[in-house]
Amino acid sequence: MAMHLGPPSDTNDDGTGDPTWRAGCTCHASSPNTGTLVKLTGAPHAYQVDQAYTMTLSLEHASNPGGGFFLSTEGVGTFSWDDDQLIRPEKDSGEDKEATSTTSGITQADYTSPATWTFTWTAPSADIGDVAFWVIGNMVNNDGAPNSDDHWNALSFVINSPSATNSTSDQSTRVLSSGDQSLFDQEVDAEALEIERQKAISEDVMQNGITWFFITLTALLVGSIVQKEILERKYQTGPAHLDRQLAYPEGLRRGLLSVGFALLGLYWLSEDAAVYLWATSIFCSVWAAYGVYRTILAAKTPPTHKDMM
Repeated sequence: MAMHLGPPSDTNDDGTGDPTWRAGCTCHASSPNTGTLVKLTGAPHAYQVDQAYTMTLSLEHASNPGGGFFLSTEGVGTFSWDDDQLIRPEKDSGEDKEATSTTSGITQADYTSPATWTFTWTAPSADIGDVAFWVIGNMVNNDGAPNSDDHWNALSFVINSPSATNSTSDQSTRVLSSGDQSLFDQEVDAEALEIERQKAISEDVMQNGITWFFITLTALLVGSIVQKEILERKYQTGPAHLDRQLAYPEGLRRGLLSVGFALLGLYWLSEDAAVYLWATSIFCSVWAAYGVYRTILAAKTPPTHKDMM
């Protein structure tokens, strides 16, 4: 795996050996080493046909800064990647090493540090059963030759077929790893934790402050309107007369505003937007609807002598 153009497809590099993705990097060491952490994120529990899944493969080692990998699904599905990723089709596939997609296995195109690669796996166009993934990760000292300082590890897992139980309802992805995670656990930074805590408090205060401001403002407005309605009924007063030729378009405009704000508020509510966004829209919708009610009252109010002149 120290080979900069990627490892051979088999252990003998002549087509007669065991597949490298199954046997491992035996030219570096005869067995895997848990000191190399192989981690893959973005793998679904079950695939859907023709669905593309973005995955990230990363390797870690306490002393070796970089390395390479070999990943195979035994020809199931299609791998693709961006030009800036040091990835190529497996060396003995016969494909152009500059290609950015393949149905063969994939390896590093060159020594990579930090050892992280992002790619997309597109599921097959039909349900062919479960798909096995085989990953070999090798972290090396970058001296150009295999030796005892190089350490590799293996990771294998299965993505279930679409016919698996709950495959359509459970499309969450997973983090899979092989190796001793405790070797890479970092010491907790108390100062960083306190900064995060203070940030969370400030965001909570801001959110609650905005929410309660609008609640208070709404309560004051609603209270004043209720008081006005009570006084108008008590003293037999009301809105001034509005000719129906003016009332109809005015009521229509306010009605459309009410419906528009209601739809906007419901949309924001369904998208889990901030409370003050959807609540303000709903309030404006109710306010416009109240305007329609006042327009109707004005149209029904008998005209005075002044209105007739």
